[in-house]
Order: sequence, then C-alpha cells, then structure tokens
Amino acid sequence: MSRCDTCGKNVSLPFHCQYCGKNFCDEHRLPPNHACAGLAEWKKTPAPGVGIRYSGGGAAAYGGGYAAALKGKKPGLLSFVTGTIPYLKIAIVAIVVIVLLLLVALFIIMGG
Repeated sequence: MSRCDTCGKNVSLPFHCQYCGKNFCDEHRLPPNHACAGLAEWKKTPAPGVGIRYSGGGAAAYGGGYAAALKGKKPGLLSFVTGTIPYLKIAIVAIVVIVLLLLVALFIIMGG
C-alpha cells in the first residue's frame, strides 16, 4: 500500500502526478488539490475535447470544435440536419429510396 503525499491516507491504487512525480489519493490527485510544483504547466494544457472537431473522417485539433461552436448561440434545426449528424442525411436518403421503390413495385403490381 502506498500513502498520499498530501494527507498520508493509505491508498491501494495511488494517482501518480506527472508534473511533480508524487503519489496521491483520489481527493488530491489533481495538481490544484495538492499544491503541485508544476501547477503552471498543468494550467497551460487544454481540457480534454476542447478544440477538437469530428468531421471529415477523423479528429484534428483546430481552434473550434463542437464545444467552442455552441458558445453564445443555440443551434437551429438547419445546422442540426446539415452539420452535426451526417448519418441523418444518409437515413433520410435511404427512406426516400425505399419509399420510391415501394411505389414503383405497387404501380407494377396494380398495372399488370
């Protein structure tokens, strides 16, 4: 068993800080909670998922992203259909094709 370097609590799975190299309990695992020497470096790193845009076949770090795009404005139905979910477009096209095929089959059955 390891001990937390801040409070001294026995910890079976300690969190190892990559900025100061010490071990901590779940309460003191984040650098601001244990007065880390590398706190300034930790604050420079972006939060997970910030600035990542998932479009065009993969994730790439950009200045925007889903979280950044929604700040200050509410997405409308048009932006929901056109940009956020490309699979919705595919589903709509598939439904239209199926309905047209059913109508053609019905026309052939009724006419022949």
